[in-house]
Amino acid sequence: MTDAAPTSPAAAAQLAATSDRVAALGAKLGRGREEVLDPLRLSLASGVPVDVVRALLRGRQAGEPDLQERFKQRLRLLHETYLHETGRKYSHGEIAARSGSSRQQIQALFAGDRRPTMQHCSMLEKFFGRPAGFLQAEDVDALNTALVVIEKSLLQEYSEREAPESTPAAPGMPSIYARHGVDGIALRAALMPDEGRQRLLEWMDDYLAENPMEGEAGAVGGSP
Repeated sequence: MTDAAPTSPAAAAQLAATSDRVAALGAKLGRGREEVLDPLRLSLASGVPVDVVRALLRGRQAGEPDLQERFKQRLRLLHETYLHETGRKYSHGEIAARSGSSRQQIQALFAGDRRPTMQHCSMLEKFFGRPAGFLQAEDVDALNTALVVIEKSLLQEYSEREAPESTPAAPGMPSIYARHGVDGIALRAALMPDEGRQRLLEWMDDYLAENPMEGEAGAVGGSP
């Protein structure tokens, strides 16, 4: 952990809100907070050290390392966890050859003897299969991004579990949810209280009553 720049209150509040949503959704799926907010899993997904993940999830200040130190931490984690198909770590030479850099540049970046540029970060993120910004994002933002990915996965799982069996679209025909862009609203409804979810369903019923042809097209066995 570092005593560098403190975590901003706004970023900390956003992280707390996201983690609470993930925990609430996990509970709906019968999973405990410790399972859906597993520090080791989140560390691997975000590149943030495990002790920092634990501190941030508890609402504690963890400090933010400077850009170069953060880059080194995450590059080391990727090197340890992104393995060759044989189970070994990639050599500096292999990383250089496959990322379009030189061995000397890669060695200097690993050693911390060279400050990373945007180009360095981009080529290494592509090599290790990580999204843009992975090597540079502040710890609290990187952790929040990892949590959002988990939230989307849980929302999808919950929506599939709760979806009525009568709603699939006919083959080749997008469902009413897809055609009207309300699939995201339906997923968010998973976190609504029962009263709010009921109002959403009533609205959908009213919409289908006013647009019967679309309702028929979206039903199983409906007319093309």
